Amino acid sequence: MIRFQSSLSAAVAASMALAALAAPGCGGDEGTPPVSALPPDPPDQPDPPDQPDPPDPDPPEKSMPYDTLSEYGFFEGALVDMKPAAGVVPYTVAAPLWADHAGKGRFLVLPEGEKIAVGEVEDWQFPLGTIVIKTFFLSLDRREPEGAARILETRLLILGEKGWKPHTYVWNEEQTEATRTIAGTRIELDTIDESGSPARAKYLVPNTNQCNSCHERDDRTEVLGLITPQLNREIVVDGAPRNQLAWLEEQGLFREPLGAPEALPSFPDPAGDAPLDARARAYLHGNCSHCHRPGGGGGVSGLVLLGWETEPSKNGVCKVAAAAGAGTGGNAYDIVPGAPDESIMVFRMGSTDPEIKMPELTNRLPDADGIALIRAWITGMEPRGCGDAPAAPDQPASP
Repeated sequence: MIRFQSSLSAAVAASMALAALAAPGCGGDEGTPPVSALPPDPPDQPDPPDQPDPPDPDPPEKSMPYDTLSEYGFFEGALVDMKPAAGVVPYTVAAPLWADHAGKGRFLVLPEGEKIAVGEVEDWQFPLGTIVIKTFFLSLDRREPEGAARILETRLLILGEKGWKPHTYVWNEEQTEATRTIAGTRIELDTIDESGSPARAKYLVPNTNQCNSCHERDDRTEVLGLITPQLNREIVVDGAPRNQLAWLEEQGLFREPLGAPEALPSFPDPAGDAPLDARARAYLHGNCSHCHRPGGGGGVSGLVLLGWETEPSKNGVCKVAAAAGAGTGGNAYDIVPGAPDESIMVFRMGSTDPEIKMPELTNRLPDADGIALIRAWITGMEPRGCGDAPAAPDQPASP
């Protein structure tokens, strides 16, 4: 900068001298002003102080799905304690899906100010931005189901413009964080079984595409447990029994009043003391109806296991199997009244063969209590014979 100013002054002085020499009537030196008459060069100026770099712009806000579970802010304090933050509402279902002894923690998050339109039985309407949370954990000692446990995975269903989208988060061994995982994984851990003996538990986290094997209906992803009969049950709130639907209504979740819970459909606890037929239907709904219903993956079989479907032939009674070959276990009908050992349903529930077992995903172990319940249900049906069954063709099993 200093050098630039001195050069400019010299150029000005030379220009003035040339102008004086060229002026008419002026003689040589007489028209040239003395050097002392020229304006002095301006004094040198110090360099300006260094300016700080401009601040970096704010990083762009992340959008869902986040990379880690903690980023959502669902829970207060230590993540492992699963203490719901404000606006995160816990719930439970009457007839849960069997998941290789895993327990589940369920929560629901609605956008602020939004509410649910409750269907009479199912087809609840949720506002965009709703998030359904389900966390899976295994008890380290199965003799103490409420004791110490290892959290394995948390699954989210997030409702966007294009429908429900599943996302899976796998927990670390330290139980401090869960990281989004698309490909799924296998988890092994040491536990104590019901007899008190050491056992090695193996748990399968499905990949996100496999989530639709249960949640897809008519090419849309659907929520399963959030329906009236699954939620219309008794829970304990602050040490006192409450109807869950009534409690959820008090939390401001619903658009319209529900009315008396006893007038609404409900499922019993399959392991409870309700009548056998009701408990068996509730179990089959929770474990099988996501596929075996119109629009479900097993809908083409004609077997309908919705809890409110009571037509015997649709339930599989004396129904010729859609499964064939190994999938039948040599049996002809889905259910033979009074004869569980001749019923394909019982055979497939007890299988561990991936091509035969039911449900297809994600269990690796048969549900002994569930099988006992369905065996008792079939045994209690009045034997009436199913007639002569046509020979099953020799082809791979299908749902």
